[in-house]
Amino acid sequence: MAGNVDAARERWAHAVHNPDYRAFLDFMCPPQQGSSFTGTTTGPGSGQGPGATLRGSGPLSGAAAAAQRLGGWRGEPGRFPPVGTDPTSCPRPIFGVWDDHDYGWNNGNRRLPNKAEYKRMYLDAVGEAPGSSRRGADAGMQAVYSLSGGGPGLGVDLVLLDERWYRDPLPCELRRDWCTGVLAQPELFPRHTGFCRDFLLDDGASGRGSCCTKDGDLAAWCALPDSRSSPLWASACDPTSAQWGSGTLVLGADNRTLMGAGDALWDTEPGPLWSRLMQAHDSPAHDSPVCEVLGAAQRRWLRERLASSSAALTLVASGSVPVGNPVFNDSKGLCSDDDWTCYRPAQVNLLHTVANVSSGCVVILTGDFHYGDIKLITPGPGTPYAGTLQTGRLRKPIYQIMASGMTDSTAKHDGAPCAGSFREDLLGLRPLGRCSYMDGPNFGMVEVDWEAQVAHLTLRDASSGAVAVGLDGKEQHLALSLKTCLPV
Repeated sequence: MAGNVDAARERWAHAVHNPDYRAFLDFMCPPQQGSSFTGTTTGPGSGQGPGATLRGSGPLSGAAAAAQRLGGWRGEPGRFPPVGTDPTSCPRPIFGVWDDHDYGWNNGNRRLPNKAEYKRMYLDAVGEAPGSSRRGADAGMQAVYSLSGGGPGLGVDLVLLDERWYRDPLPCELRRDWCTGVLAQPELFPRHTGFCRDFLLDDGASGRGSCCTKDGDLAAWCALPDSRSSPLWASACDPTSAQWGSGTLVLGADNRTLMGAGDALWDTEPGPLWSRLMQAHDSPAHDSPVCEVLGAAQRRWLRERLASSSAALTLVASGSVPVGNPVFNDSKGLCSDDDWTCYRPAQVNLLHTVANVSSGCVVILTGDFHYGDIKLITPGPGTPYAGTLQTGRLRKPIYQIMASGMTDSTAKHDGAPCAGSFREDLLGLRPLGRCSYMDGPNFGMVEVDWEAQVAHLTLRDASSGAVAVGLDGKEQHLALSLKTCLPV
């Protein structure tokens, strides 16, 4: 169903009219008298642009019924969902950014058909203002919102990353061996043969496999003895550097020469170089020599926004998990098919950007894995993950709170043991314990005590709202000082 706009529109109608979501809107955006509510949805509608209406199925319930009874939502009469970022509509603001299932494609990347329409539907459904700058037709929906704590130095920045619009397909080396085995015996892997044909052989557009060759090409060049002395080293080989991923570089046909991907190179004879030039020029991140999650333009935007901020706390919302289980391998190979570990250089660059460019403390907000936990990436050497994540150059700790999911169908509380599974933390990233996670329905909370200068990170039980208890019996709570960014 990827790219099927009509199917997506029906699913959004179902989502925004869900009674539980309506109850959530009642709380965040209380209806008031004096507005008119028509019973229609201003949202992911008929394809006529922002402001189109979508009629829900069945009787009005929850927030819609209350809106009809009381006269509607404040702010923009007749609009549903209300504008979540407008305090006149929603005194408790709603901010949203998509991930793969909102995008309409499980583990999807930049190749989604009709993705501009999908983006419009998502922003309509989440209540983004019609005139928002996030609605540009040829760009992702990344954004920064600044929240005031009531005085100087008491600000919080919320950074929403778009990790679908610009994302490259998986790097070739991650699934090459596995897909070679799948294609050798397709009758044994009927669910995976389509993916592997697309990945290795023919993506249906370029006549070659869709997998991203750029990280593998650069790794080969970076391993050469004389590469470190090259002026291109930082942009090609050092993801902790601000120069990493800048410019458009391709590995020459000799597999030893790194060069700029200028138009003159197309005059060479067809061969390996042409395939690499196509990789360098076939995406919105075409000025990047690396396999991207954010894309070069969004990486530059992120660095600029962080550098210009004076917020005491920066919350970075990431649909894909930045730090999952960086060393776990299954039958396919490293990573879960979709988390940042699949794009290791980009992962390292993201962590160093948010830790080293921002002014205050950093907390990553994420989900996706169908369980909840809290992680802490500590700067410096000496940890089991120091080499993998190159933490020797981090200037401050990074916290990550992962909440996933809020319902019985999305939270995998199946009683499976932690030991030996993807969920077991083998690197000491969980300060509460290697098997300290919440596998029942949950949500995350960040609470700031400005007087004490402390931020509290908690996972909450989705039913009661109480602090969740992990698989190991520990409460899922971690506090950090906003003065030092260290745990307290």
